[in-house]
Amino acid sequence: MISVYTRARLTALAISLSLIAGCANTLESLPIVFKPEVRQGTEFDEADVRQLESGMSERQVRAILGPPTFNDPFSSDRWDYAYSVDPRSTDLEPVSRRLTVFFENGTVASARGTGIEAGHPLYGEADSSTR
Repeated sequence: MISVYTRARLTALAISLSLIAGCANTLESLPIVFKPEVRQGTEFDEADVRQLESGMSERQVRAILGPPTFNDPFSSDRWDYAYSVDPRSTDLEPVSRRLTVFFENGTVASARGTGIEAGHPLYGEADSSTR
């Protein structure tokens, strides 16, 4: 036979579990639940982009920016870099950066993306038939 105290404890436990299960969406917003920051891609910033110059070799670009995030199998003269941060547990703003570097004869010809605006020495029109 189950004692009165044990029955009361089991009843309280069942009610507590029911309430917690009903508030499952609320649990995600509690500060005690850790949600790790998600970082994806090859990390680079605008200071790295400022170091790029026309005529640099692929090896020099790789030394500054690291390996490209995406290798285009159809165009070996294009390197794509992408970087994003999703800070899920903090109040920081998400970060998203993209950069495409175009090569001609193994050297930097132009670039488009984060840190490359009109007027920048590497800013160039992308030829849609080859890029």
